[in-house]
Amino acid sequence: MQSIARHAFSDIKDFSVGENASSCSYTPFDKGGVINAAAYRSFLLTSASQIFNEEEYWLTAERNLNFVLDNQNPDGSWYYAVDGVRDFVDHYHTCFVMKALAKIHALTGHKATLEALEKGVEYYLNNLFADDGLPKPFAKAPRLTVYKRELYDCAECINLCLLLRNRFPELEGKLETVVRGILKDWIKPDGSFRSRRLHLGWDNVPMHRWGQAQMFRSLAFYLRESIKARAQRDQRSDVRDQTAALGNQTAELIGK
Repeated sequence: MQSIARHAFSDIKDFSVGENASSCSYTPFDKGGVINAAAYRSFLLTSASQIFNEEEYWLTAERNLNFVLDNQNPDGSWYYAVDGVRDFVDHYHTCFVMKALAKIHALTGHKATLEALEKGVEYYLNNLFADDGLPKPFAKAPRLTVYKRELYDCAECINLCLLLRNRFPELEGKLETVVRGILKDWIKPDGSFRSRRLHLGWDNVPMHRWGQAQMFRSLAFYLRESIKARAQRDQRSDVRDQTAALGNQTAELIGK
């Protein structure tokens, strides 16, 4: 963990874009400008600053965070990058940005981060889902695409909804719709997932990084959270039963 934090802090480069904000490189060798990369680095260093009590990590994280917040569009969206070329809004990179912001807010209570999430969630729900309630790849496709749905988008949608559904209850419905859709149509007999739904047919090639691992992880996260929620409901039910029983006993004693 310490070596990861040192790498993110020292090897990934900062590029000042204002008094309080910096972009960062995607690798140690490029010029920066990719918004989800800055969001990821900001969360990593925010977490590391608390785990290792390193204020310098937070100061760098805060500048990357400000870059992400400053480059949110008025409608709540984020472009992939601020280079004037990759100005598309797609599903899973939007999820990447908001997942990082959700985790930063959970650690810090940063007010502006929550405000950005509020606008981001509204845009996300209104622009990145198809009529059937499942994720669509782009708000507006930047090029001709041969597919209508991506496994990776569905996986990251599940992750994001699980992180934010308690604060934004409207995400609960999206979560259940996507999970039902995956279980119904996307699992093949051999246990792998379909990779893409094409305009005609499916792409069934099970590529490890491009959706398979992500969906496996997302469903495992969903299962864990479902078990936890069920246990909490059962506990509350037990407390209610115990309270009711105690109330009945008290009433009987008073009656006597």
